[in-house]
Amino acid sequence: SNANFRITAAFTLTSPNGGEQWTVGSVHPITWTNTGGVANVKLEYSKDNFATATVITASTPNSGSYSWTVPDAISGTVKVRVSDANDPDAKDLSDANFKIKSLIAVTSPNGGEQWNVASVQNVTWTHTGTVANVKLEYSTDGFATPKLITASVANTNSYSWTVPDDISSAVRVRVQDASDADASDTSNATFKIQGVLALTAPNGGEQWKINTSRTITWSTTGTVSSVKLEYSKDNFATATVITASTPNSGSYSWTVPDAISGTVKVRVSDANDP
Repeated sequence: SNANFRITAAFTLTSPNGGEQWTVGSVHPITWTNTGGVANVKLEYSKDNFATATVITASTPNSGSYSWTVPDAISGTVKVRVSDANDPDAKDLSDANFKIKSLIAVTSPNGGEQWNVASVQNVTWTHTGTVANVKLEYSTDGFATPKLITASVANTNSYSWTVPDDISSAVRVRVQDASDADASDTSNATFKIQGVLALTAPNGGEQWKINTSRTITWSTTGTVSSVKLEYSKDNFATATVITASTPNSGSYSWTVPDAISGTVKVRVSDANDP
């Protein structure tokens, strides 16, 4: 040979090697294989194909594995590089990009709540990693068809939501990073959006005679197609049905029955949701 040449160790990075999605704060093993006697390795990561690099560890024993706590470096273009700690030319890096993403967890509504139409409720969540803005959606069909609450709002871990007129017992909310649909979470179980009914007559103090025609009246918030009407003389320990279902017009003409009592009450309810 006219001049010297070098024999170097050979490295093959095996994980992360492209396509992984690792969340901020989670712990994952970086793994590699190598040939040649190398005592220690250097590990780095980059979000720009190593135009710039961040050191994970400057030197660690060459065991073939390193337990890495994923940093707050959210990106979809991350790669890791392993190299001989004493020879930067002996190296290998991820074959393709992997992703570091935030971890988002919905805390409310998370299942079982009953929220009234037009009431104001707080959607709340927690997150790890730097997420500037979030997107909020809800669904009544397991997100086959999501419905937008807000496309982007500052990530304060809370959002004041005026509950829409979308009555259902199968509602879930989803919160996601506004810049990354893969970083998201939904309610663990379904909650309910329900209408609001307010009985206005009889509402106390009336004296109605048997066989006279009286008008039961009520107001409604939300789309309730039909209502059920009942009366009771014992505060609904027992109840008598007036009508099992009648169109929700806000009033009903009732012929007062032979149920003489001074402790009568009437109840109006959604015919499809007691």
